[in-house]
Amino acid sequence: MRPIAANVLSAAEVRSPAGENVGKLVDFMLDTEQGSVVYAVLAVGGVLGVGAKMLAIPPEDLRLDLGRRVELAVDTAKLAAAPGIDRANPPEAADATLRSSARSARPQTPTRG
Repeated sequence: MRPIAANVLSAAEVRSPAGENVGKLVDFMLDTEQGSVVYAVLAVGGVLGVGAKMLAIPPEDLRLDLGRRVELAVDTAKLAAAPGIDRANPPEAADATLRSSARSARPQTPTRG
């Protein structure tokens, strides 16, 4: 493991495995009790950040490459079809429908309630 500053990730380009630009990380939601990242907030669409849809992305699906770009192994059609989140009333967890196909085949751990 190598720690990295959150502001480095928020300035990185987010691309699909095919190299498509899928959006920009704009925030990270933290679990203050567990001391961990619950999800990353990805802005997709819009123009210069205006009108962008916000998505709750599981942090395990983000990969940083050597070029300081973040790869998101989620199909872009899933991103387009996702309803988005309300930043004023954020969800408690990442959107399970946005998990990568490799991860969605694994058993899910129960969430705390």
